Amino acid sequence: MRILIVEDEVLIAMHLEMLVVQLGHEVCAIALSADEALAHAAVYRPDVALMDIRLARGSSGIDAAREMHACFGLRCIFLSGNLDEAAKIAVHPFDPVDFIGKPVLPVMLQRALKKAEVPPRTLKRSSCRQFC
Repeated sequence: MRILIVEDEVLIAMHLEMLVVQLGHEVCAIALSADEALAHAAVYRPDVALMDIRLARGSSGIDAAREMHACFGLRCIFLSGNLDEAAKIAVHPFDPVDFIGKPVLPVMLQRALKKAEVPPRTLKRSSCRQFC
């Protein structure tokens, strides 16, 4: 699978990239912000995104996931240091693949990527910004 990594911490992004490659998948791009994630999703059309819920520079992984789901039907594996119920509820409409707490354990990532290989439910396209 082609994976888009959306993570504002460079060392964590590099670690995720290493794990994804070791698990036999391709990292098509790494984004540090929501806007970068949307641009990369438009260009590379990944199969799934590893999405940090809280990004730097005032951007939100939840907002990025909403746009990517609306524009491309892209599903996310959400990552966070503190996965609270409010965040899970907020992303539910975007058909999340899974939630993984940080630090990311290889076995947890492997399980989530296996889930991503299952075809998604029927998706409805809605309005989105310029990237569609």
